Parts: sequence; structure tokens; C-alpha cells
Amino acid sequence: MTDRLYENMLNADRKPFSKRLGRKSVHISESSIDFARDGLDDAIWIKEDDTYILREDVKKKILAVLEKYSDIPLLEIAKEIRIVGSLATNQYLDTADLDIHIVPKNPDDWSEKSIKLLMDWFNDHRDEIDGFVEKHPTEVYIQLNPNQDFMSDGCYSVLEDKWMVGPKIVPTSTDPYDDFSHIADIVRGSVKDADDLFAELKRDIIDYDTIKVAMEKMSGEDKQRLLQKLQDKLKELESGIEELYKERGEWVSARHNASKPATPEQALKDVELAKNWKDVNATFKFINRYQYLRTINNLEELLADEKISSDEVPIIKNIMGMR
Repeated sequence: MTDRLYENMLNADRKPFSKRLGRKSVHISESSIDFARDGLDDAIWIKEDDTYILREDVKKKILAVLEKYSDIPLLEIAKEIRIVGSLATNQYLDTADLDIHIVPKNPDDWSEKSIKLLMDWFNDHRDEIDGFVEKHPTEVYIQLNPNQDFMSDGCYSVLEDKWMVGPKIVPTSTDPYDDFSHIADIVRGSVKDADDLFAELKRDIIDYDTIKVAMEKMSGEDKQRLLQKLQDKLKELESGIEELYKERGEWVSARHNASKPATPEQALKDVELAKNWKDVNATFKFINRYQYLRTINNLEELLADEKISSDEVPIIKNIMGMR
């Protein structure tokens, strides 16, 4: 990626924080924890004989959305464009993301930071570029490990109009909570530290509000003394959010490290690797379902200037669902 294009990405207009609440901070594809439907979503696919093909209007929409990104000509730098994730299976939600993976011709041009900037741009501008297919938001991701897509339950080549893997069709009697009951303890263990940190954060907010109310009835030295306590509580809030962000980073790293096939053959045939990926991915999806990732990401956005100010405390309370 040229320096000029990268600078354009860095300096792109950003929406106010209030407009970015709840957006994704990491790429999350794959389903398997959702209940099954009768078939693939007919808003995306057309059933043909015993398989499915991408609707032509959906293909045009995907390419049109990618062309809206003016800083980098995505269609020119793409070696492949793929659909992966839940919408390549019959385990999907009505509002599931349409996960679009771009395999770049020159992967060395991309870093994790530049990929995140691109993802953020599509998330921030989705409404103005009409980045939806029916109720499905398009989620654009640069795939630097193309073999990883072959571990998906479904992987469709948009440019070649063919399935590379799948599609996965499971019986409608499938119960994901039964299928993944063995990881319930893993999920609980994974979020235990975060639960403790959230509880401490709530206590700090309550202490902050209590001190602030008390200050309103004081003057002189007593007020000055409590002012210092108030500042100390803000620092504790900063520290708590930083610790939560570290927890989030550990979840993301565990998921990334669980799926690094060296070849397409390994991705398709290594049973142990596939099982490990399925379990780690499901754990990550449940953590996301329970709103940990979104909540932590929204809190972390407040630390963009490396500190929490008094006027941001009500925002923290709102993010955490406190009155």
C-alpha cells in the first residue's frame, strides 16, 4: 500500500463517538451457534438443483459497495472475493452480516492496522453507501491467510461464481446449545476476569457519583480534598477499561491462533485442527453474543485521548446499562 493511500486511510473523516457506539471492533465470521433454517437465505442465494448460486443482483451489489471505497481500488487489488460465515450456511440470523473476504494480490501491502482502518471505514459509512443486502450489513475484511477460509462451513467465490467449501446444511432439529454444551465452562472461565473487572468498574462509578454529590454540599478544604478523590476515581476508571481491553485482546489472539492452516489441504482435512477451531470460534461467538466485545470496544473508544474526563462518566454508565 502506498504511503499516500495509507495516509488517506489514517486521515479519513471519522463519525462522532455517539455514532460509532456498538460497531464491530474485530472481524467475526462463521455461525454454528445459531439455530438452523430450512435452507440458505433466499435474499442472497437461488437454489439450483441440489446447490445454491449467488443472486446476480447481490453480486452486483457487493461489487458496487466495494467500489465505494475511494482510497484504494479494492476490485483492482483483489485476487479473490469470497463470501464466508453464517450466510454461507443455513445457520444464520435475519440481521447476520454478509461477510465479504478480499484476498489481496499483494498481501505484504497490508497490516492488521490498515485492515482495521478499512473495516472501520465500511462500518462508519455503511448507511451512506447503502452497504446492506436486505437486512444484512456488508462486512468487508482483507484476508491475509486465504487457507483459513477453507475451514469455514461455507466459502463462495464471488468472481468465479462457485463454492470453494460447502455450503453447510444442517438438520433443522440441530440445537447449538446442545452441540456446544461442552464449552459452557470454557466460556464462563474466559469471561470470569472480565466479569470481575466490570463489577469493579460499576463500583468505581457508584463511588464517583457519591463523591460528586457530596462535594456539592461542601466548600473550602473539604471540597478540595474530595476533588482529589474524584480525580483518583477517574484514574481507576481508566485503569479498569485498560484491563478490560487487555482481556478482549486475549480473546482475539486465542481465536486468531486457533486457525492458521498452512495449506488448503490442511484446512480441509486436519480433523484435530478443525475441531479446535470450531470450539474456539464458538467460544468467541458466545462471548460476542453476550455483548462483551461490543461493550469493551465502546469503553475503549473513550480512551482515545488516553484519559477519562468527568463528562464521559455518564457515557460509561450508558454503555454499561447503569441508571
